[in-house]
Amino acid sequence: MTKDRIAMLDSLRGLAVLGILLCNIPLAAVPEAVGTSLIHWPHGQQPASVAVWLVTQVFFQQKFYSLFAMLFGASMLLVGGEGGDGSRTRILVLRLVSLLAIGLAHGFLIWQGDVLHTYALVGLLAMWARPWPAKRLLAAGIGLHLILSGWTVFNILQQAAKGGGGPPAAAMAKFTAENHAKTVEYAGGFTQSFVQNAKDYADFVAGSFSHWPPTWPLLVLSLMLIGMGLYKLGVLSGKASIGVYRALVAVGLGTLAVVGFAETFYATLPDHPRAMGALARWMQSATAPVVSLGYVGLMVLAARAKVWKAIPAALAPVGQMAFTNYLTQSILMTAIFYGGRGPGLFGKVDRPALAGIVVAIWTLQILWSRWWMARFTMGPLEWLWRLAYRGPMPLRREPAKVAVEA
Repeated sequence: MTKDRIAMLDSLRGLAVLGILLCNIPLAAVPEAVGTSLIHWPHGQQPASVAVWLVTQVFFQQKFYSLFAMLFGASMLLVGGEGGDGSRTRILVLRLVSLLAIGLAHGFLIWQGDVLHTYALVGLLAMWARPWPAKRLLAAGIGLHLILSGWTVFNILQQAAKGGGGPPAAAMAKFTAENHAKTVEYAGGFTQSFVQNAKDYADFVAGSFSHWPPTWPLLVLSLMLIGMGLYKLGVLSGKASIGVYRALVAVGLGTLAVVGFAETFYATLPDHPRAMGALARWMQSATAPVVSLGYVGLMVLAARAKVWKAIPAALAPVGQMAFTNYLTQSILMTAIFYGGRGPGLFGKVDRPALAGIVVAIWTLQILWSRWWMARFTMGPLEWLWRLAYRGPMPLRREPAKVAVEA
């Protein structure tokens, strides 16, 4: 049972880390302010580009961030238990503090889109909720998520009541100039791209926690609490009844259809109204955990079906070394797009080509992870990370075990 439980969590983690890449790559290929935008995308609105944007927004955006945050909440219970063991709590604290250091290094030195520092800081708060019963965790997480969603839609309606028009021409001119300047820096030499990346990451870190309310950290907190509650109920580990997973799929896919309609309606309107776009983004964010759980249901049902069980099996090694794969994605993205590190394609690649790069990286990481995990007990960066909070651990599998699993 333990092996099955871990296998399902790894499959879900692998799905999440691969899905996140499609959402992250535009943010590494153009200035972040225009990375998810339809109307401000620097390469225009060709049909193929809009199609990739629409698929990303409907099926990927927010869903895999949400899933990964929920799984992170579950991992705190796996590592630290439910709070009664002081030695396990100490290990969990060391794990989160070391993750904070790694996240800051990742953001400043590699890619400014790092979220590990947020997970670490929020995790240091969320970890104290580990002893709570599942229902209390779910009530707190869902309640906080609803409050944040309510706050967002209130601001959208307030803006619409004021007229909801676009920004003044002067503001748009400044916005365009700033993004052009960032494109020049990121596409320049190594030092230029390195400095601009560090500046943007510093702004992101400061803005995440200084802006009131700190929506992004609170959103992560809500998802971690939900993840802990769902893990205690056996939902994330694949131990709930088949009826639960069928219900999750039905509700998740139904919600996905509603969000898909809103996003498609916004994309097909000739003038792409600002208010409609804001409403579609709100629906996407507010419903993301529901859709994510629909994906969980599909994964568990696939694992129980003879025809589809190969899918979670292929994703499990990716999830076993999700930390390595996440950081490797950042290295690959910046090597491709940032100036002074490779071809220097920043600002030069449209969405269809970005999707092609994503598929190539997915393929490489699935094959690489399967090869590596057949020979080693954990990913290379997982091993280095564990040195910081557990001490030395064996990396290479025993020869007999390698032969059996190869």
